[in-house]
Amino acid sequence: MKQKAANKPEVVHFQENEWGFVFPPSIDNEQIYNQYWEGVQLLDYDDLAVEQIFKAVIKKCPYHIDAYNHLNIAFKNQKKPYESFLTAEKAYLIGKSCLPKEFKPSKHKLHWSNLDNRPFLRSCHILGMEYQDRKQYEEAIQLYSEILGYNEDDHQGVRYLLLECLFALKDYKTALQLLKKHKDDWGIEFVYGRLLLTIINNEKERLESLLADAVKRNKFVPEEITKSKHIAPPPFRIPGEPYFDAGIPMGSIQEAYEYWKNNKSLLTDKRVKAFFNSIK
Repeated sequence: MKQKAANKPEVVHFQENEWGFVFPPSIDNEQIYNQYWEGVQLLDYDDLAVEQIFKAVIKKCPYHIDAYNHLNIAFKNQKKPYESFLTAEKAYLIGKSCLPKEFKPSKHKLHWSNLDNRPFLRSCHILGMEYQDRKQYEEAIQLYSEILGYNEDDHQGVRYLLLECLFALKDYKTALQLLKKHKDDWGIEFVYGRLLLTIINNEKERLESLLADAVKRNKFVPEEITKSKHIAPPPFRIPGEPYFDAGIPMGSIQEAYEYWKNNKSLLTDKRVKAFFNSIK
């Protein structure tokens, strides 16, 4: 028990309401660092090998939160949902167990700018997405709200996931409050979210301007909404790099499809589909 306690990170008070994780030498050392990054670099390429690497790191360092975070990704890539969920939950619980009694979530912060806070903030994010994937939206909302309490600047973009969950629950009142709080946010979720709530609330006087903003943000979403069959587009490729997946560019067809996939429950609403069919 003493050995485990010695390997456990501490969360200490720095100044005013700012707190931060401090990792012990058993985690914060060159050997563990190199082994951990070997696993990170192999993610998406050889996830079975990655699984073994992170399990080895965890065996040496049972409080290595980021090893659990990335083991979760390796499990998800291998389509092992049971293992991925348990791993995400374990990472989160380890982080929570490090918070001392003096830490008050209602007023104390764990800022993203402190690099050592990121493993725990990532674990909150990952577990929230696990709940969201399982359609356990209330639990996901609780995790996303917890992150925003720790780090209100939201470097992880959880406010967008929070909005997706509110839409899935048809909690339009709370969704509207979130949109108003971030009235200048240009993320696709918020730009189209403002339009969709206006459609549902039948606020006809605002539709034209909000539609113009939404189409300016991504012109492919209206067409995606009105499709009878939704097929994932091919990955975006950089010219000259035919085998490199370049992610999801802003304003792209890929982004429009992802937006539809993440908001099916709202985008299949009869009022929403009727509106977008009317503007074809």
